[in-house]
Amino acid sequence: MNKLLLFLILFTNIASNAESQNSNHFLECDASLKVEGDIASTGICQFGEYQIEFFKNLRAATVHLCNNQPFCGVQADWKGADFNIDTIVRDSNGNIVATNILENADATLLYSSSLNIPYLVLLSKRPGSAGSGHYFHFFTASPEFKKIVKIGPIWNSKKGIYTNKDQDLLVDIWVKNLPPEHPALANSISYPITLKLIDNEFVPALEHMKSYLKVYNKDELQKIRSKAEKINALVTKYIQNPDDELEEYMLTSSVFMLNDIYQLGFMQVIINLVRDGHLDLAWEFFDRAIPASYDSRKEFNIPMYKTKKIMKETINNWLTDLEYWDEIYQLNQGKK
Repeated sequence: MNKLLLFLILFTNIASNAESQNSNHFLECDASLKVEGDIASTGICQFGEYQIEFFKNLRAATVHLCNNQPFCGVQADWKGADFNIDTIVRDSNGNIVATNILENADATLLYSSSLNIPYLVLLSKRPGSAGSGHYFHFFTASPEFKKIVKIGPIWNSKKGIYTNKDQDLLVDIWVKNLPPEHPALANSISYPITLKLIDNEFVPALEHMKSYLKVYNKDELQKIRSKAEKINALVTKYIQNPDDELEEYMLTSSVFMLNDIYQLGFMQVIINLVRDGHLDLAWEFFDRAIPASYDSRKEFNIPMYKTKKIMKETINNWLTDLEYWDEIYQLNQGKK
């Protein structure tokens, strides 16, 4: 009984905070908790002429994604469940117009925001090893209830949706790619791109990104140089000083050395510098990391990385194919 009372107090406090933070005048919410068996109704929101209710199955493996928050829905995650609904939308006459309104979501949550916007914003959670699986979904109630846009994956779900001095509605998305020769997913790189909502569509917020480009201090630059030197030493060791027969085999294989330098952050450092508007520093890092002696093993290197010069050309071409490259290029002010 004491545990139930404590849970209800905690739930009420969280709900009160959520409601106090939400100044969206188009949305009114009641965080009343109702539990029937394994199903909990975690809150109801009035959105224009429509009402949305959230349900979570207390036995679902992903129920922890709600973190005891109100306005959070979780479906049952097994076949044959008696109740497999996380959200129900009703019109002004009480008729059900939609259920389970988000696809591919392990949890569906009301995004509690201080922003005064005429939208219902839901957050879908689907964590995974491949990176963020969090997306924002914007709904309108005029002239009818419908989704207008989905955006994500979210770079930082805690930062969420925010505004700048111009009151643009902004969100940072997670962009992911693989190095040119498409190695293992473990070697993938990622970077954020800021988008703003204009006419129900998210577009790159170039001027905002320009205003917040990272400026590297001396300590950060020294860490980048140290990483380059570490990669340089690793490549040199592969070429000049193999310790045993295994490393002799590695010398003649294109896979091992590339994988090792990727694991040291070779590509991620390059993409971080380029995304922050420092293409010149990226190439400086490249020249420090890859020694001239790299060419001595060109007969074993893959064609697109055959020599240091060809490797640089390959990486440069790869950069121009990145998603949002036009914006990244402008962040670098046309540097080559």
